[in-house]
Amino acid sequence: MHTKPVNWPCIIKHANDPELTYLDNEQELACLEPDESDILIDATGSVYTPEKTEWVAGTTSETMDLTQVLGLVKAHAAQSGSCCVAKLYAPTISDAFKIVKETSDL
Repeated sequence: MHTKPVNWPCIIKHANDPELTYLDNEQELACLEPDESDILIDATGSVYTPEKTEWVAGTTSETMDLTQVLGLVKAHAAQSGSCCVAKLYAPTISDAFKIVKETSDL
């Protein structure tokens, strides 16, 4: 494993929970204490896991595409009480993350 820069914004996928946490920047990330099974997904779809005091990127094969991210976002929105989640769409991963931000404010 290796570290690499995170492309903001990001979401944290909590283990065994459809809830997602939206993060605009590194300062917001520093305020959180992740569970060891949480994952961070950045705006390019890169996946990071918590390791001690930092988030570590896995191999280049550890990425999520837009379809996978939208699946997570739809589950999050449904849990937040949004209706018509099947119709949710975003042209980019960053735009999908904005949906998380908006539904988290409900």
